[in-house]
Amino acid sequence: MKLSLFLFIFFQIFTTPVFAASDPRLRPNNIVGINSLSPEAEISDAASLVNSGGDWGYMVLVIKKDERDTKRWQVFLDQARKNHLIPIIRLATVFDKNGYWTRPDVHDANDWANFLSKLYFPTKNRYVQIYNEVNVSGEWGGRVDAADYAQELSKTIDALKSKSSDFFILNAALDLSLPTSKGSLDASAFFQQMQDAVPGIFNKLDGWASHSYPNPDFSAPPIKSGRTGIDGFAWELAQIGSYSGKDLPVFITETGWKRGKENTNGLTEDQIASNYKQAFGSVWNDKRIAAVAPFVLSYPEPLFNQFSFLNSTDTSNKTYYSYYSQIANLPKVKGEPERENLISELKIEKPNVILKGFQRTVSFKFRNVGNFVWDTKKDLSIKVTSSNITIGQTSWSREEIFPGQEVAATIKIKGNAEGTVPLKLEIVDGDNILATSESTLTIETPWSLFIKKLKSLMPK
Repeated sequence: MKLSLFLFIFFQIFTTPVFAASDPRLRPNNIVGINSLSPEAEISDAASLVNSGGDWGYMVLVIKKDERDTKRWQVFLDQARKNHLIPIIRLATVFDKNGYWTRPDVHDANDWANFLSKLYFPTKNRYVQIYNEVNVSGEWGGRVDAADYAQELSKTIDALKSKSSDFFILNAALDLSLPTSKGSLDASAFFQQMQDAVPGIFNKLDGWASHSYPNPDFSAPPIKSGRTGIDGFAWELAQIGSYSGKDLPVFITETGWKRGKENTNGLTEDQIASNYKQAFGSVWNDKRIAAVAPFVLSYPEPLFNQFSFLNSTDTSNKTYYSYYSQIANLPKVKGEPERENLISELKIEKPNVILKGFQRTVSFKFRNVGNFVWDTKKDLSIKVTSSNITIGQTSWSREEIFPGQEVAATIKIKGNAEGTVPLKLEIVDGDNILATSESTLTIETPWSLFIKKLKSLMPK
């Protein structure tokens, strides 16, 4: 009889969890968010803005098709997890020679799905917005085409959902201020053409993205209501109501007032600060809203500088306009987004028989595939339950294990009394039992093993 046996235990329940996107409004949800065009550099400032007085706010960011680098974006998502930020990833193509965003090509839907499915998100919901303001010709290859967008949206939803239904899909928010013209299409007509091209397209969405800006000229007061007001999302929901029977949570993925100098159409920073206070207090407290992300945290160049929250490009001495402080000081919810603590590919190597008084090793390997970072100095542990054995200290190959990473561990065990005893092994993170293995362990003495071996050699 061999003194050791290799056990490779694969827990199917942990490798194929049940996935489904969930409505964030059903849990404590901090609606405050921010747009960032440099998310890797601005993650700390974004967290300070949206999480001050609360927790788990939102961050809208753009990933272009030529930036699909899993290593780069996994580093960002790991930092978002540490800073308790919920990312909303907006897909983008690339610019053509005319300065237009190109239309997606035939491979993009699957390429996006393959790329995004390799990333580990901070929350169970993986928020993805499918392109931007596509009722503007420059956002769709130089020509507005609602039918083409609807088909691409449907195709991309199918590709993402085939990887995981945890993908929470948002539409491309439209520019609600535009009429039908050579370079634009009225939003109501755009919705109708989407429905005509792909009946039921709005029912395939998990949430509704809106650019509810204070128009005209990004300067209207918060009390101005309607299609071009900061509650423009309500007009949109009414427009698509006959096409969709779903109660779609609203994500205002862009909004904000334009700052200006005296004698311009823009507002002073104090006026903007006052507008944000009123908007969050009496307009965006609508129960349909899941997130509000003003545009934009930092934009030093002239194009969008009037919307920037940052008032200085000196990284050693950052200063922000007063509306940054106004939003930071707002009362906020301590968000509790749905998150999963999951293990996969668990392998346990242990002896079936050990000698009394001698140490043997039990080895473990497993992978983190959930939304939490495991810390072996704090919460992650291996619990061994058995009588008549002494358990040594666990040795780990890593201190922190981020989602997607594998960790190895060993424990020394020593038998104290002869006999067969039940052995229970548990992988535990804080109060969560991630995996359990139950078996038996036989403790022998050298003499008992010798007798058994001798008996096995005797003729029957």
